[in-house]
Amino acid sequence: MAWHFEHGADSAAGPHDVWQRYVDVANWSEWSREGVEWSRLDGPFAVGTRGTSKPSGSPRLRFTLAAVEPDTMFASEAKLPGARLRFEHVIEPRPPGCRITHRFTLDGPLASLYTRFVKKGIERGLGDGVDRLAAIAADRG
Repeated sequence: MAWHFEHGADSAAGPHDVWQRYVDVANWSEWSREGVEWSRLDGPFAVGTRGTSKPSGSPRLRFTLAAVEPDTMFASEAKLPGARLRFEHVIEPRPPGCRITHRFTLDGPLASLYTRFVKKGIERGLGDGVDRLAAIAADRG
């Protein structure tokens, strides 16, 4: 069983301006107010680096950077008993700026159980976060 959700938004910001918001992990809550209370990374923004975030209304979550392509995309993964969470953050150049898409996938034998608890928050938080990131990166690019 797997559950997938994604949301995208166009931004006047360039891909590098958006990327700068991603690598500033300690300030993810600025653009992801509905989804992240706080976050930190325990090393460089590179594949294999671990971090922790506190999703709104949920316990803190340990994650690992699973893919990093500067100015293009990054993915983080977290393991739960019987499931895996994957967040993908994609930046596509699109004049006059870019398209930002965030994808969430929850899979594994207990995914349907976890989905019942996280679905509403993910749908609300992911959409709000992408829209806010598009605006913030354009304003401060």
